[in-house]
Amino acid sequence: MQGYEVVSHEDEKVVGHVVDKVGGNYIVEHGLLRKTKHAVPEQFAHVDEAGERIVLTISKEMVDDSPKVNGDVDEDAIAAHYGLTDTSVDNPPGFVDSEVGEQRIATREEVEPTEGIRESPALLGDRYDDTVVERGERTERD
Repeated sequence: MQGYEVVSHEDEKVVGHVVDKVGGNYIVEHGLLRKTKHAVPEQFAHVDEAGERIVLTISKEMVDDSPKVNGDVDEDAIAAHYGLTDTSVDNPPGFVDSEVGEQRIATREEVEPTEGIRESPALLGDRYDDTVVERGERTERD
C-alpha cells in the first residue's frame, strides 16, 4: 500500500499518497513544500489494487481537518474526528439527577421570600403592600 495515491470519490481530487499504515489507519502525506501527514481510518478507504490507489468515501476537506500525525498516532483523537467513537457522556453538563434535584428543591424551600413584596413586583414597578418606595425611602400610601 505504501506509495498508493489517495483520491476522494466525489471528484477524484488527489488527497496525497500512503506512507504507512498504523493500526486501522492509513497515514496519508500531502503537500509539496510543507508536507503534512494525516490518518484516514480504513473504514473510509477502498483499495484499488489494479490502479494502485485508495479511493476515500469522505471528502478531502475532512482529511485536511483531521488531527495531524507527527510521530505518534493518537487513535482516539482520529476516531473521534471521523465519528467512530461514542462521545456521549454519562452526565452531560447541566444534567441533574433526581438526588441533586431534590437537594436543590429543599434548599429553595428553606429560603424565605422577601416579606411585603407581591408575587410579581417587576410587573407592578416597585410597589409594596401599603407602601411605596421613593428615592430609597419607604412611605405610606395615601
